[in-house]
Amino acid sequence: MKNFVLIILLFFLNGCGYTSIYTDQKSKEIYISVINTEGDSVINNYLKNQLKVISDKESANIFNISFVSKYERTTIAKNSAGVATDYRLGAEIEFNIDKNGVNKIIILTENINIKNEGENFEQRNYESSIKRNFVISIKNKLVPFLINFDDN
Repeated sequence: MKNFVLIILLFFLNGCGYTSIYTDQKSKEIYISVINTEGDSVINNYLKNQLKVISDKESANIFNISFVSKYERTTIAKNSAGVATDYRLGAEIEFNIDKNGVNKIIILTENINIKNEGENFEQRNYESSIKRNFVISIKNKLVPFLINFDDN
């Protein structure tokens, strides 16, 4: 009986229709060369590393990219003692993309509201992980733009 349930479960999971958004990326491999960066050094380093991972040096699709990153931490709520309880964290990256002499500019942003954790060490670690997540999210928005660069 267990085997029958397992077979039925596998049958339904196999037909769920899931496909990766990067299924055709193999046919459109890209090489990203980061020319210049400005702004938040932590975000810039995370992003350069993320772009290096997805770059294929053998590709004919060569993109020269420079970007300016901005990171903001804004207080959105305080308690009665005047201590910040809620923050809005935001990252904005302006990309200047050049491919074969064609320039395009794209601005990608990410925002999140967080509660103040209290301890500075934990708060800094939490914000650092949020910066990494911002970069991953922005990279995931940038790659489809680059793949369809000629269509835009």
